[in-house]
Formats: sequence, C-alpha cells, structure tokens
Amino acid sequence: MTCFNAIALTPALVLATASASAVTLTPTDIHGGDTNTVSFSDGNLTLTPLLGGAATTFNSAAGRLGADPAGTSNANGFSDPDTTVGNANDETLTFQFASGFGLSGLSWDFARADGPNAESGVFISGFTADPLAVISGPQAGVNTVTYFGGTGTLQIELPLANFANPDNFITFGNLAASDGQTLVLSVSDTTEAGALFPITTVSYDVVPEPSSLGLIGLGGLLIARRRRG
Repeated sequence: MTCFNAIALTPALVLATASASAVTLTPTDIHGGDTNTVSFSDGNLTLTPLLGGAATTFNSAAGRLGADPAGTSNANGFSDPDTTVGNANDETLTFQFASGFGLSGLSWDFARADGPNAESGVFISGFTADPLAVISGPQAGVNTVTYFGGTGTLQIELPLANFANPDNFITFGNLAASDGQTLVLSVSDTTEAGALFPITTVSYDVVPEPSSLGLIGLGGLLIARRRRG
C-alpha cells in the first residue's frame, strides 16, 4: 500500500505564487500512476478512497480518478455497482481539509447517475453551510445542484449520461463551508445499476479571511465612487 505525498502548499506560498488562486490536482497528481496508492496528502488536503467505508486504493488512470478495489468493474471512476444505497460495494472519496483551506471545484466526464429521485446522483456531505455551488460545461442546463442545510449535503443531479462529452465543472463560491472539514463524495442510482462519477480534476483554495473580503468590498466601493466622481 502506498501513500502518495506531494510538497505542501502553505497559505503564504499559494498567495505569493498565484494570488490565492485554486490549486488544481489531476488524477496523476493524486495517485502517482500507482494502483497501490491508498491516500494522497499535500499537507492542506488529504484524499482517501473507500469501499463500503473501508480503505481501498485509487486507480492509476491518467485522465479519470476513481477507486480500484480488487474484483470490481468501472475502475475509471467512483461507482455504485447496484441500485442499493449505502452497502458494502459503494465506492466513496473523502476530502480532509486543513484549517484555512476549502473545496473550490471539481470536474468530471463520462458520468452517469440518472435516477430521477432523491437518492440518485452525486452527493457531497460534510459542509457547514451552503457552499454556493455553480455548474458549468456542456450540460449546465440540465445538471442541477441542491443543498440540504439540515444534513450539510450537496446533491448533484445528472439526468443525462456524460458519455462522449467534454468536462463539466462545479465551482464552490463559499470556501468557508468546507474550511477544515472532512467531506465525503458518493454516487448512487436507485433505478439502474452502475452509477459512475469519474473525477478529472480536484481544486482547492485558501479560505479568504473575513477582513480580506471586507477590504475587497471596500476597494470596489472606492473604485465606484472614483468613477462617479
């Protein structure tokens, strides 16, 4: 079993090199091309694949991140091979963020979770507030997101299979909702077996300080007043 570790990116380094722009990880960044990789960590984010709640390994595909437990199909994504939610063959992904960092985006392709009901789709649980998720990409008009505040869960409904399409994206406007939290991503379809969610990128960012947000807002007001003047 391998734990793949990258160089830690501190808040100061991210701010200095990219003005706090998101750190974007590809599947190869995460698993290193090694099917024995059981987790990834760069000091700010730890990613761990699970099978039925127990540790498993990542796949080694360069373009699509998924779990690759022995004896299962669909290694090019996180899948639920049957129509039962929450049993021992469900593949999930945990995101554990260090304090001061939060989830800023995901992208995917070749996804399918078509069931038109409350238990079908891609689910991300563990948010402390509405993450203000927005979907973009070729299916932005049909894919939808719903946040359930009582459980801290975001549901991404995928009514069309993403086969043969370019990447779709989801961005999170409220990074504080995942600041220092452990999120769990799962996929299910209660009407057809084989729900699949291949991740093509994972992005995270430094959570803005409330004072920084206030300064940004004040700067905008000053610019507006100067223009009016």
